[in-house]
Amino acid sequence: MDAMVAPLGQNVQVLPLLETEPMPASSAPAPRTHFDAAARDWDQRPMSMQLASVPEHLLAQVPFFADHQVLDFGAGTGLLSTAIAPKVAHVTALDTSAQMLQVLNEKGFANITTRQQDIFAGLPQRYHTVVSCMALHHVADTAALLHAFAGALHSGGRIALVDLYGEDGSFHGDKETNAAKGVQHFGFAPEALQAQAEQAGFADIAFSHIQDMQHRNGRAYPLFLMTGRLAY
Repeated sequence: MDAMVAPLGQNVQVLPLLETEPMPASSAPAPRTHFDAAARDWDQRPMSMQLASVPEHLLAQVPFFADHQVLDFGAGTGLLSTAIAPKVAHVTALDTSAQMLQVLNEKGFANITTRQQDIFAGLPQRYHTVVSCMALHHVADTAALLHAFAGALHSGGRIALVDLYGEDGSFHGDKETNAAKGVQHFGFAPEALQAQAEQAGFADIAFSHIQDMQHRNGRAYPLFLMTGRLAY
């Protein structure tokens, strides 16, 4: 995605896995995922180019301040991170794909730290806001994920999460394609996701339809922005 770039010579810092997450016992490299394989051309994909308008919608609804620390969950190549970074003190871009994070690293933002790990391994600090775009549907246990978000936030911290409204599974393709891409949910029903968020401790939860994704199959798939505030 297009992004503002920091001064030349300032690189994004890439941190290793947390000490609480053991490194694989084997010395063999981890298998390449769909996202690793697609990373280099990710920003040029037609769907990615459509998603380039998402940060504008998010920034219009969610307040960010110069002293804020932000966590971008499933950051990928930095669609949200690069848009938010100029407005805050620091962004932690979290993803499990090393190659996606490498592409983000090459964009040269001084106040973005990339972190390759599973969120359930624990995080080193708390944040003022957790953001995410098109990552929730790749996580099987969204209730546990929302609890992890709550645990990562300062008191009163916010979430701003973008994903698909419920669909029939055709957005990513057929059954085999969905499996290869790690799809766990065919979008979400807002009322179900809201109930999970409330159980995790969030309040003032709101959903807004921010745009439709025009698919090569001729269909339009609507996206929501879910916002909320930690109630404690």
